[in-house]
Amino acid sequence: MSEPVERILLLTHELSFRGASIHALRLAKGLESRQIETVVLCTQRHSLDSTLTNNVRIVNVPGYSVPVWGRVVRRTVLQNLSAQPPDVIHVLGPRLLPQALWLGRLLERPVVLGLTDQGEAGQVALPAPNDICRAIVCVSESVRSALPAQLESIEQRVILPGVPLDVTHRTPPILKDGHIPVVGMAGPLEVIKGGSFFLRACHRVLQAGVPIRIVVTGSGPEERNLRRLSTSLELDEHVTFVDDGTSMEAYLSAIDIFCLPSLQQGFGVIMLEAMALGRPAIASGVGGVLSVLEDNKTGLIVPPSDSRALADRMLELLNDPERAREIAIAGQNLVEDRFTVDRMVDETITLYNDAAPVVSDASYRSE
Repeated sequence: MSEPVERILLLTHELSFRGASIHALRLAKGLESRQIETVVLCTQRHSLDSTLTNNVRIVNVPGYSVPVWGRVVRRTVLQNLSAQPPDVIHVLGPRLLPQALWLGRLLERPVVLGLTDQGEAGQVALPAPNDICRAIVCVSESVRSALPAQLESIEQRVILPGVPLDVTHRTPPILKDGHIPVVGMAGPLEVIKGGSFFLRACHRVLQAGVPIRIVVTGSGPEERNLRRLSTSLELDEHVTFVDDGTSMEAYLSAIDIFCLPSLQQGFGVIMLEAMALGRPAIASGVGGVLSVLEDNKTGLIVPPSDSRALADRMLELLNDPERAREIAIAGQNLVEDRFTVDRMVDETITLYNDAAPVVSDASYRSE
């Protein structure tokens, strides 16, 4: 029987302001709180809220995934890990899966593949025969269902993300009298995240005569286009673009209604963070969102790419603050019941212990 795991290596391509990275950092902190030594190795580190990265051991290794230079870097990583190898290598996403399998083979340690996106899940390929990747863990059933059929022989589990919940703040202070409501979205600014539909929906709300302030938090390749769209819709005096290094709790607390207008979504971790703070969520009915929100109860669901429907649902809440607060409290209760960090960490540790074999002090081979 395996000994309980004591050391975990979390391997990820990048740490940036997106749900997958926030999920990884929450997991790393949770493992450390259980006295499991955890290191996050990434190839790119972008600006992030320091409250997410505090007390997390992060090693930034640029070039780790580069074909030629990466071979030199990988040998260095191997040498550093050989003295005290991790019990499990948890690779987040398929991009660094080849490197994780290489490390796992040489260190004689199991690899767990974590997936947060349907598109990534559909592209996963493992070499045959596979004796290193012991399990695939997905953030939602929609992500798991996107896995290729040839991976059915590998253990597959759905472990829902977890977010912190401050139980001392149970009454959402939203949509107060004498306060201009704030509607916001947050995450990487990419086309697939639906920022243009969000801005167009906000424009419709203003045209309906309902004053709002608009917050767009994040950065990415779509930021310039969104700023141009804001100007063309004459929204500039209403919109604030917030840098993704700003305290996440601060800007989520500053909004009244959180929107997730994605065209495709593995889950919606930032949405959970907003719900935990007592903010009602309006989200596109795609992917893992449908496993979180129950329409008209714990949130509001809209069709993707439909700015008119999104505007209508914003107006429903803006015109009925009491209903908005009821939905916010229901969403907060849902997070407390199903999406805690403790539950996520417990289930992940169980997976690690199931995947970890009995290992001896082996002699590690070099490439």
